[in-house]
Amino acid sequence: MKYVLLLFGLLLSAQEKASFYFDFDQDRFNPKQNELFMNWLNKDENREILVINGYCDWYGTFDYNDTLAYKRINTVQEGLKTKENFTVFYSDKLVVKGFGERVQTRKERRYNRRVDVFYNVIPSKIIVESDTPIVVPDSEVYINQVVEKEPDNSYQFEEARVPDADELIEPVGLRSSPYDKAKVGDKLVMNNLYFYDRSGIFVPESLPVMEELLQFMVAHPKVKIEIQGHICCQLGEDPEDIALVRAIAVHNYLVANDIDDERLLYKSFGSTQPIHKIPEKNEKERNENRRVEILILEN
Repeated sequence: MKYVLLLFGLLLSAQEKASFYFDFDQDRFNPKQNELFMNWLNKDENREILVINGYCDWYGTFDYNDTLAYKRINTVQEGLKTKENFTVFYSDKLVVKGFGERVQTRKERRYNRRVDVFYNVIPSKIIVESDTPIVVPDSEVYINQVVEKEPDNSYQFEEARVPDADELIEPVGLRSSPYDKAKVGDKLVMNNLYFYDRSGIFVPESLPVMEELLQFMVAHPKVKIEIQGHICCQLGEDPEDIALVRAIAVHNYLVANDIDDERLLYKSFGSTQPIHKIPEKNEKERNENRRVEILILEN
C-alpha cells in the first residue's frame, strides 16, 4: 500500500491567492490575461487548491451575473486541468462558489470581474512504499501524526449553473455586518474565523469572514484598526507566537487586497485575555478563547 508524506514545508506553507480578471461581460480571458494565467499555471510548483471564488461587477441582473461568475470559474477550472509536470491537488474541503455581483470587494468595476484562487504551495513530496502508516516523529511538526493515504485528487469539475438561493450571500447593500455600527473603541470578535492547527493558514470556510472585514475596510477608507490575536488552553507565554502569527495573517490578507498598511496595526495578547477561564471546560470554550478581534482605532 502507498502512503504519502508531505514534508514540513506543507504544514508551514503560507496560504496564497491568485486573481484572474475578465473583460466586461466576458467569461474567457483576453490575450494578456491568458498569458498571465498561463505563466502562473506553469510555475514549477505543486499546489493544493483550497477555494475558487467567482465575481462580477454590478451591471446586469443578479441571475445573469450568478451564471457569468460560474462560467468564469469554469474557465479557470479548465485551465487547471492542463497543468503539466507539477501536480494540482484538491483539498477534500474544496470550496467553489460563484458570488456574481452579490459581493463587491473593489471600488472600481473592473477589479470585481475576476476569479480568486486560494491555494497552498507544496514544496516537496516523498512517496514511500510501505505496509504500515508513516508516523511523523518530528516534534516540530505534529506529534505522531499518521499519514494514511495520498491526497485526494478526484475532484470533478461542475458545469456553470445558477446557484440555489441558500448558497449565496445576500446582496452587499442589504446584508448586515457586525462592523456596520462599529464606533471608535469598539472591539469585535471575528466569529467563525478558523486556522489550521498551530498555523496562520485560514481554513477555506473562513474566507467569507475575511471578505466581510475586507468589504468594511474598502467601504470605509478612513477606518483604522488593530488586529488582536488570542490563544486558548495554556496560561503564560505563547512559545510559538501563534496568536501573533494569526493576527499577522489577517493583516497580510488585507494588505494583499490593497488595504493601506498605514491603516492597520496588529498585536498578540497570547492567553492573557481569555473569554473563558483557563483551563476551559470544553471545545466550545477553547474555540471562543482562540480568536482574532478587531479594535476600531479611527472611524
